[in-house]
Amino acid sequence: MERLETAKLLLDPLTPADYPWMLGLYADAEVMRYIGNGSPRAEHETRQRLDWFLEQAGRLGFGYWVVRGRDSGEPLGGAMLMIRSPGAKVELGFALARAAWGRGIATEAARALIDHAFETLDIPELEAFTHPDNAASGTVLRRAGMTDAGLATGPYGDVDRRYALTRKEWRSARPARQG
Repeated sequence: MERLETAKLLLDPLTPADYPWMLGLYADAEVMRYIGNGSPRAEHETRQRLDWFLEQAGRLGFGYWVVRGRDSGEPLGGAMLMIRSPGAKVELGFALARAAWGRGIATEAARALIDHAFETLDIPELEAFTHPDNAASGTVLRRAGMTDAGLATGPYGDVDRRYALTRKEWRSARPARQG
């Protein structure tokens, strides 16, 4: 995995050195309100999930990026591309610390991963899921270029709102390149 950069952000591939900060992120009840079962994750659960992302990154070349402020280098959250089960589509996800909410950071990170998925990784289609009541994440995904595909069974087995974007749709929405 490579570092991704945007105007305001650095997206660094996850390393075990990031775990202490991530443990705090996933232990925050407000951050976890719409993720999984809606409860904070215990330390062992978070470590297990982060280990899974590291293994996936080694196998597939994509996984979990730590979202950092470009100027400060301080962690703000995480953004991920993942395949949860064999044969599943690549899924986009993100989780941000409360201090990063409402600042356009999630949208910027999501756009960076979408561009990377289609431009560099040559992934044909992305999907993302949000809890039906999580309007903020839905707004992020729409602003990042994804389309609301309606209600569907989500990754945790509940009814979620599914968002989707194909590489073809992404290409057609981009401004024509000059030169």
